Amino acid sequence: MKDRYGREIRSFRISVTNKCNLKCFYCHREGHNLEGNRYIKPEEFGVIVKTSTKFGVRKVKISGGEPLIRNDICEIIENVKDKKIKEISLTTNGIFLEKYAEKLKDAGLNRVNVSLDTLNPKLYKEITKFGNVEKVINGIKKAINVGLTPLKVNFLAMTINIKDLPNIMEFCRDVGAILQVIEFIPLNKELKKYYYDISTIENEIKEKSDKVIARKFMHNRKKYIVDNLEIEFVRPMDNSEFCMHCTRIRLTHDGYLKPCLLRDDNLVDILTPLRNGENLEPYFIECINRREPYFKFNKLK
Repeated sequence: MKDRYGREIRSFRISVTNKCNLKCFYCHREGHNLEGNRYIKPEEFGVIVKTSTKFGVRKVKISGGEPLIRNDICEIIENVKDKKIKEISLTTNGIFLEKYAEKLKDAGLNRVNVSLDTLNPKLYKEITKFGNVEKVINGIKKAINVGLTPLKVNFLAMTINIKDLPNIMEFCRDVGAILQVIEFIPLNKELKKYYYDISTIENEIKEKSDKVIARKFMHNRKKYIVDNLEIEFVRPMDNSEFCMHCTRIRLTHDGYLKPCLLRDDNLVDILTPLRNGENLEPYFIECINRREPYFKFNKLK
């Protein structure tokens, strides 16, 4: 199914919790505090995802908070599996990844994205409050070893860590990970001092690259190959192209379909009708119909 702007629906990002074992200062904590009994069960995730496949969803990304703090995360993955789903991935801070990597693979997970903003232990703790970067490094190596690949390292580019990017690049090259350099979205005035325009870095990487690939169904983002390292740049801020090529809908941890990453005022309750035994298809249709580019330009009609 396409939305009113001709954008296909191909991927579904589901948040399984808004809780986390870290306290990163930039976290936007998707969803709301749970009101009443809105804790989604593994089998309920399965029903919701199965319905989404009727509208074109072929990839599922599991996120949080930190999804690995749910002790039923493997059961969730087992329920999400469907013959129409080509890929199930998971985004994690990596602290518990070494412990769970093999179990996640056995449950049906295909690959992981791991957040890693620095290799400097002191700065890592400053950003995350409680984190131990060595656990993340070990988790990445373990995940690659058990086949949760291609593994992507998510580097959130900020003024306080941008100088660490060369070390992150070298690390990714050494372990065989893909690097995603992500533009920071400052959600309030206090965070604006951390914003860093990554366009200059992308231009530098482009000049050095051996090959450039445009990912049509991933916001048309570019993939650069530099000395056997794959680097992607994710730039959602004021980016009409990012919106024009968006193929994703989301599910908050408290059971609402979310048509747009950058909006919380157009959510669609899916958990209540699920528990009432209703047909969920009309709610997906409503979600898709509510989709509109956050940043617009003339090519969108």
